[in-house]
Amino acid sequence: MRRLLPFLALAALLAGCGSASKTSSSGSSIPAGASIVRTGVVAFVSIDSDTGSSQWQQLDELAQKFPGRDDAISKLKQKLTEQGVDYDQDVKPALGPELDIAVVSAGNESSTKVVALTKPDDPAKFKALVAKLNAKDASGDRTVYREVDGWYALSDSQASISQALEGNGPLADDPDFKAAMGKLTGDTLVKLYLDGQRLNAIASQSTTTGSLGLDKLKYIAASASAEDDGVRIHGAQSGGPAGAGNFASALIGGVPGDAFAFLNVNGKDVADQFEQLESNPQVAAAIKRVERVIGVSYDEVFSTLLSGEVAFSVRPGAGIPELTLAFDPKDQSAALATLDKIAAKFGQVEPGTQGGHPVKTVNFGQFAIHYGSVDGKVLITSGASGIADYGEGDHLPDSADFKQAQDVAGMPDSTGGVMYIDLKDALPLLEGFASLSGQSLPSSTTENLRPLRSFLAWTNGSGDTRTFDAFLEIK
Repeated sequence: MRRLLPFLALAALLAGCGSASKTSSSGSSIPAGASIVRTGVVAFVSIDSDTGSSQWQQLDELAQKFPGRDDAISKLKQKLTEQGVDYDQDVKPALGPELDIAVVSAGNESSTKVVALTKPDDPAKFKALVAKLNAKDASGDRTVYREVDGWYALSDSQASISQALEGNGPLADDPDFKAAMGKLTGDTLVKLYLDGQRLNAIASQSTTTGSLGLDKLKYIAASASAEDDGVRIHGAQSGGPAGAGNFASALIGGVPGDAFAFLNVNGKDVADQFEQLESNPQVAAAIKRVERVIGVSYDEVFSTLLSGEVAFSVRPGAGIPELTLAFDPKDQSAALATLDKIAAKFGQVEPGTQGGHPVKTVNFGQFAIHYGSVDGKVLITSGASGIADYGEGDHLPDSADFKQAQDVAGMPDSTGGVMYIDLKDALPLLEGFASLSGQSLPSSTTENLRPLRSFLAWTNGSGDTRTFDAFLEIK
């Protein structure tokens, strides 16, 4: 089974990137395999392996923008050949239009098993393929299968298959599963469903994980789809840790327009997550050690620095990128006082100015950290002009690259948090780092990275019901 699951996923990838010989799938919001699998699984993944579907055709159009596409497909086919099988003769006729994976468990890690399902076009070819792969497995382990209504379930034992197929009613009829699938679009490459309560049962058994705030989580659902301008991940969560809701960023407007990375969150959400983690004794002990190092308690950090929005940005610098943390605290003086206490633990604090703004600096020899405030916003930066440039000149929301990324991804102005990376401008930086180290990136690597334009992710919603999107722009 350890060999067969990666093999099936590889076969599904090849199916979509080389051919359009099958009939396009219907794009139903409920995967067909969910009618075979019982309710109560920990996770369910459905992969569109229909080579004629619009999604695979769209993905292949995107793949053709990469010079290494044909070579990658050849290498994938070679991997199959190394297993003693031919893609066209052995794999293609044995692959159904949908490949599903169910994860079952009795509530702990050791009892967690994986079962794969497919409805092959040619059952005889499917059986022959499994026999070939079993024969190639020198470990002696064998994958077994069971046929149900034309579907074939595969796993390491018949007992695991029974866990997935027998018991309560079908997963397709489960109210939470139907609600989760309803949050996703029908036309996707992959759909994922996680049962929150069963996931929490496994996590709670781990001595190193402890509480992760999953005790009220109903489900997490996610899908991957190909679009004209890139690839989208869309998901939804019901239950679990509650968020503070959407907000229009008060910090992004001051970020310089040449920034190639930006991340912002609501400070209250960060504080709430830490509160959940503190229930774990090991994490709590680690927090105490950090508090002794920085000289202030986490409660003070949260109540002053993290009382509002928090943002992190990266822009080109002299030799190395300039890193800046920005805060929108409720009390600017209290936030600066907290930074004074932390800075005093790390060395001599030197007063100065940047662009007319009072700034304090801690010099670490090879680099320095500066902190101060601009128009009520508190900043920590590695740049000698990071504070002076905040709010001056061109700003990130006005840059053409950010506007384009926001437009193709469809991101709203008000979100629960954003992550943005200008991949187009980050590539030269990677090449520069490689050059400084006396090496260079292979030309094949750089050429295959150039179609990547931007990455933009955000969350939406309020309370314990939220959606999330991530969009990789490809040109």
